Amino acid sequence: MKENVIIDLSYRWFEKMWSKPDFKLADKLVDSEYHPDWIHMDKKGPELIKHEIKYFRSIFPDLEYKIVNIIDQADKVWLRYKAKGTQKGNFWGFEPTNKHVEFEGAAILYYNEKNKVVNLWESYCFYDILEELKLVPPFWELHKYFKEYGKK
Repeated sequence: MKENVIIDLSYRWFEKMWSKPDFKLADKLVDSEYHPDWIHMDKKGPELIKHEIKYFRSIFPDLEYKIVNIIDQADKVWLRYKAKGTQKGNFWGFEPTNKHVEFEGAAILYYNEKNKVVNLWESYCFYDILEELKLVPPFWELHKYFKEYGKK
């Protein structure tokens, strides 16, 4: 497996498939057995990714990713990205704010011998997104809202 190939595919994953969005790329980039353990859905493979993209873009229709660091390691690519978008859809029970948000995240894409993604680990601070949208208080003020929590 050529590392520069999987780096190119990783750019396509975030900056094309998710940012444009380009659903046809899901069929090319995603293995049919793709189903990360942390994603609790009955779909798998390209259909899972297409569902995720549609869902997130229903919230942030202008969602855009930009990779800022990327490192390959045999069958995986480690990357850090910046993302931005405007919340125009319902978001975990919150009404649209029409506010712009920017956040950073990290991901590891795992590739098989066919250069298809078989697994994904990803992390970003969900709370920071909610805070930037003014949907929750700043983290350092959170204790004020939970003074009585756990006293019963």
